Amino acid sequence: MAAFAQLPNELVEFVLEYLSQPDLYAFSQLNKSLSALTTPFLYRHINLVIPPGDKLPRIDRFCFNIVSNGKLAARVETIRLGLSPLNGVQEGQRWLPRDKHFDDKLMFEKATDALSKETLVAAGDYLRDAISMREYSAYASLILLVLPNLQHLQISDFKCASLNHLHTALRNLDASPRWNNRRPSTALLHRLTSIEQVSLNVDTLSGLAYSRNLGFSPLDHLLSLPGIQTVELSIPDANEASTGNTTAVHLGFLRRQLISKVQPTNITAITIRHSCPVLHLIGPVLSCTPQLRSFTFDMFYDCKDRETVDPNLLDLLAWSDALRQVDDTLEQLVLGMEYCDTAKYFFQQPRIGNKLQGFLDLTSFEKLRTLEVPFPFLTGDDEFRITTEIYPLLPPNLRHLSLRPDLSHAQHPFPFDTSILSSAFTFKESADEARHLMHARMDVSYMYHATLALLDHTSNLETISVGQPADPLLGWFPGQVDDFETTCRNKSISAKIVYPMLLRWKKLEHWNLVREVTVFDRTVPYQGRLETLHRGQRHGIPLGLASQYHLDALQLRHVRMHR
Repeated sequence: MAAFAQLPNELVEFVLEYLSQPDLYAFSQLNKSLSALTTPFLYRHINLVIPPGDKLPRIDRFCFNIVSNGKLAARVETIRLGLSPLNGVQEGQRWLPRDKHFDDKLMFEKATDALSKETLVAAGDYLRDAISMREYSAYASLILLVLPNLQHLQISDFKCASLNHLHTALRNLDASPRWNNRRPSTALLHRLTSIEQVSLNVDTLSGLAYSRNLGFSPLDHLLSLPGIQTVELSIPDANEASTGNTTAVHLGFLRRQLISKVQPTNITAITIRHSCPVLHLIGPVLSCTPQLRSFTFDMFYDCKDRETVDPNLLDLLAWSDALRQVDDTLEQLVLGMEYCDTAKYFFQQPRIGNKLQGFLDLTSFEKLRTLEVPFPFLTGDDEFRITTEIYPLLPPNLRHLSLRPDLSHAQHPFPFDTSILSSAFTFKESADEARHLMHARMDVSYMYHATLALLDHTSNLETISVGQPADPLLGWFPGQVDDFETTCRNKSISAKIVYPMLLRWKKLEHWNLVREVTVFDRTVPYQGRLETLHRGQRHGIPLGLASQYHLDALQLRHVRMHR
């Protein structure tokens, strides 16, 4: 086998595209020629998130390198800053320990020189002192101010405590408050214009949700970024509106908003992940997005440790009304729903019942071309009854329909590792498990029949995709797949089946990976079935929705690794 040094540079670079940051660093240490090839990739996507434990990432070294070398700074496209969602990570200020091998005096001089050219930071600003004290947040703020080609900013912070200096810099970009006399330089505004994507409190590596009990992070100061087009966020404590807290806390939550001041932006895509469907938070956000083309809401409601559950948790007619603010621009709508109790076995999961009311009415959304929703959002039937007549109120110009197995009995099952139990399941638990799996199989059969029925209500449809349950044992049978293909072929509609890979490959990193099987392609009708892997997005549709129960099970090692 040829050594890497003997391979063409193009082939080596192709391999480097798929390596993680630690692997890239190890690769760069092999020899000088490989180091030269690896460096551009090593600085492309930077992860400086604070992990559990006392060890902090060496944000000081990274900051020194980009302040000293403009070429390295120009290579950075994505940066992750803030807290990890893993257990044991607390919010609050962080200071890096002193390192005798790191020149803090030279770092301070370079930082002072860089900040002296920026009018947004006053001469007596505490940021300079914070850098000399090796504060994590100060380094993060300086990084934001000097990177010239940053495209995707990912931050995770609560109560603005861990990244307070960075939040202050962003807040000062807004010149409208009377108290703000600071103005960014033209050069800084030019640099910040390159930031088109912002992620707030979303861990794009593991997909794990942050604790819902942490603080509330408003969006206002992030909207001050001049070039922002795509926003991805989570609302960890939105669930508190439905807990059994005191009335004062409840009303205090209701008074808070993601947006305190409505202002028009250039945002075209919003993705809200693993958040409670609190509708009052969405209106002000939509009011700020007159150009919105894509809206995704991953609804997550964990019943664990709750005294009460909101009886009107999900009113789909109300959601239809709220979304009409953007019906003249919206082209893609994606909704997912996970209603669960992460402290219970999959066969003990609560049913949403009458807390789901009505169904979506999208008949006024004339520009909506792509729709992905769970079956009950179109049928109004959360029990997946085969006798329910289906009359969906679909958009008149819908072209691409994707159906999700959310809220069915098939949503939560996974191969449970009984070896972790101190004793076997009781007879009742075993009976409940068998009954649940029987209902899951019946729901999967319903989804097959409902898919064929929905095809009769979509005259202009070009593509239909059907998501399969996460458990590999609960997918459609081969005969059902064949009938699905034949029906779609007769109607000249492309047919796709989507398999989530999280429980198939059983690693957290695959939380947003799916295998798409095109069983019929209307543009190439005689082509055989085609399999494709998609990570992050599938034809522009965000992936990884409604996966928190299984991510939690994998993290706790409840999933059996081998059958």
